[in-house]
Amino acid sequence: MRLLFILSLSCNILLCTTAFGQVTDIYVSAHPDDWQLFMNPNAYHSLKTGKNKVVFLHTTAGDAGAGDGKNGYYLAREEGSKRAIRLMVNSLRDKGIGQEMAATTQNFHGHPIDRMEYGNAVVYFLRLPDGNYYGPGYPVHENKSLQKLLKDEVKDIRTVDASTVYNDQHDLAETITDLIRSERTAGDTLRLNIADTDTLINPADHSDHRYSSYLMQGLARDAGTHSMRFYTEYHSNTMPMNVFPEDYLISAGVWGATASGLSDYQHSSTWDSVHNSWIGRQYYREEVLDE
Repeated sequence: MRLLFILSLSCNILLCTTAFGQVTDIYVSAHPDDWQLFMNPNAYHSLKTGKNKVVFLHTTAGDAGAGDGKNGYYLAREEGSKRAIRLMVNSLRDKGIGQEMAATTQNFHGHPIDRMEYGNAVVYFLRLPDGNYYGPGYPVHENKSLQKLLKDEVKDIRTVDASTVYNDQHDLAETITDLIRSERTAGDTLRLNIADTDTLINPADHSDHRYSSYLMQGLARDAGTHSMRFYTEYHSNTMPMNVFPEDYLISAGVWGATASGLSDYQHSSTWDSVHNSWIGRQYYREEVLDE
């Protein structure tokens, strides 16, 4: 695809806001706790406009090889993400709207996927198996991973909750394309928020991060994407803090809400020095697609 322009590598929020009107923002999180550390406070500001629809699309379960075991580890990580989303939505209202998210099961390209809605946020968990850091997969999932699916090294992949099986990478891409189209509003601007796959900018990233991004880049044009934000992820904790005052508070609060989901489900809290080293850092570049 040909690109019209590329914005600054380390954008700040004021310089990198879109010039378009109503936006459907898709935040693609390989694991249920990725967008909070790498794509916030942008996610918060997307919600803050009030007129944008903000879709949080979690591609893998982030089960770390536990499958549906280990006391529901992947469900605890999902709970953390949902708490973080509720915190952001409620922080922008005079009165909170409660704990429950409006939940339905939608069918996209023959695959059932749970959909949750809360204010102007929409949440999906695809629950593909965690692919392990370099993409070899885990024995509990027959060593299958998103990386292997996109490289045609495996012919299909089953979700962690066994709700569906994607026959190949095209089946998965068409499913996500249908999902995105269903969330669009006529005349809106579609923006994808994904991991940066330029290894000079974002080195040593997790396989699930990179291949979730490759997947979205491959379907971007068919889905009608106008622009893509590419985020530096693991590497950003080596970079200077660039998120301050109110934005820093919302970023820290959102991560605290995420960590509470794990601890309340009797898993180790991620409120620790390792994870907290990403708070206060958000680096990305934006590309606008030529139509």
